[in-house]
Amino acid sequence: MATTQLYYDRPDLDELDARVVRRFEMDGKPAVVLNESVFYPEGGGQPADRGFVDDIAVVEAVELGDEIALVLERPLPEGAESVNCRLDSARRRDHAQQHTAQHLLSAVILRLLGGATVSFHLGEDYSSIDVDLPAMDASDVEAVEAEIDRVILDEYPVTVHVCPPGNVEDFPLRKRPPAGEAVLRIVEIDGLDFSPCCGTHLAHTGRIRAFRVIKAEKYKGMTRVYFLAGDRALSDWKRLAGLGRELSRTFACSEDELPEKALQQKDRIAALESGRAAMVRERAALEAELALKDAGEGKRGCRVFRWDDRPFAEILETVKDISFKLGSPVIGSSVADLKAVAAAPSPDARLGERLKPVIAASGGKGGGGPTQVQAAFTDAVALEAFVTATAALLGGA
Repeated sequence: MATTQLYYDRPDLDELDARVVRRFEMDGKPAVVLNESVFYPEGGGQPADRGFVDDIAVVEAVELGDEIALVLERPLPEGAESVNCRLDSARRRDHAQQHTAQHLLSAVILRLLGGATVSFHLGEDYSSIDVDLPAMDASDVEAVEAEIDRVILDEYPVTVHVCPPGNVEDFPLRKRPPAGEAVLRIVEIDGLDFSPCCGTHLAHTGRIRAFRVIKAEKYKGMTRVYFLAGDRALSDWKRLAGLGRELSRTFACSEDELPEKALQQKDRIAALESGRAAMVRERAALEAELALKDAGEGKRGCRVFRWDDRPFAEILETVKDISFKLGSPVIGSSVADLKAVAAAPSPDARLGERLKPVIAASGGKGGGGPTQVQAAFTDAVALEAFVTATAALLGGA
């Protein structure tokens, strides 16, 4: 028995009493078919509706020919012939907002930029379309958003035309209709867009309320456009406004002054990093000089240094400099970071090749090239085992 698809005929209906037609299992989960359904099944890039049948959660809605199967969290009680269906209307509204906005976005990009939409993804956090354009710059995005804002403000009606496939020539479709359908649903945005679609949509564009492109990036020779619409866009704007207020308090400036403050901080951090890097190089040079004096004539074998008072990135720089000045291999380690580095002044040392089995035998992970090898360990014992074995191996280098 065919299920009456009330999500098409009465899209604002979110509760009804329906009759159980049959019970069965889908992939080991209980499922039912009702004579009527307000639950939209997954399709057309749109996820399925959720809600409740009596007090049992609907975890999936699936189209099986002319029936709509509802997969339930647990079985219906035996003997239940009539059930109350309650739709998760917030989820339905969100999907309708994203889907209607996608039609509008695709139509505007095609009209303004000449890019056809190849695919659509409606996700839990954001939606995206892939457009047949090599790139979209900031001015393109701004033009698209401005046109979409205008259409939202003007509240273009959204009309669904139901027709047999033979009548599709009556509509200037943006994309080809699916083959093999007995009846086609053509979604029209008041002359702006005509597209075959089986999803749920809003009554007019004003109900989208708000729209924002998150970003447009190159993807497999095309452009992927990420967007937020409706309540998602409004929530995101509230989030961004909150961040702006928080940053204004932090920097003791107005929100309009934040870009300038950010640039000042960026320049200040760059200057500090440059100064720190210079100090690291100077310290490494001094330690190399001290190591050179301590080594004395004829004492140029492998040297071992242990540091726990500085970041491992600085240890890398220091070990490299000491090795170069000594002209011999050097090992540096940090128990705090459980990491070690070995450096040599010449590629002839073949450190990557020679130390790979030492790292494995010590229970570490890492590698490197001919003149430098890094390794990380899970405990201090394994770290020290690597340092000892490496020192013994390189001692005669």
